[in-house]
Amino acid sequence: MAKESVARVLNHIGLAVPDLDAALAWYRDVLGFELLTAPVEMRADDPELGEALVSMLGPRVRHFRIAHLTMGNGVGLQLFQFIDPAPVPVDGSVFWRTGFSHICVTAPDIEALAAEIAARGGRRSPVFRAIPGRPYAAAYCADPWGNAVEINSHAYVETRSFLAD
Repeated sequence: MAKESVARVLNHIGLAVPDLDAALAWYRDVLGFELLTAPVEMRADDPELGEALVSMLGPRVRHFRIAHLTMGNGVGLQLFQFIDPAPVPVDGSVFWRTGFSHICVTAPDIEALAAEIAARGGRRSPVFRAIPGRPYAAAYCADPWGNAVEINSHAYVETRSFLAD
């Protein structure tokens, strides 16, 4: 007997940044995220949440700040600023490393968003149209802290479903 498939939805993504306040402004102003909860400080020695934090993030994480954002489709973005231990910068151009490699947003005017990302301290690639006969385009960028951000012109399901035809 085949196992029945369960349709799930992506709830949120967690992303570490070295400056939470700057990242909140950047993700709001450049990518269009909306703030759900303002930044709060969390500590592993908190009598109510400390045990859960240590269980989730490990015993080395003692102190961090966190804020929650969302986009129009309800998927959340948690931004973390680790204080103890201090954050280690990432190289967003190393896509082959293990773990999460990037986030992707959909924007009909990829060129304008890629230009704004670069103008606001990030970096960008040219816009690519790699599927002949299809209107789909993408660009590969990074936020000012090296986290990779892809931009697609169309929704994920649309750009991948035609491959099954």
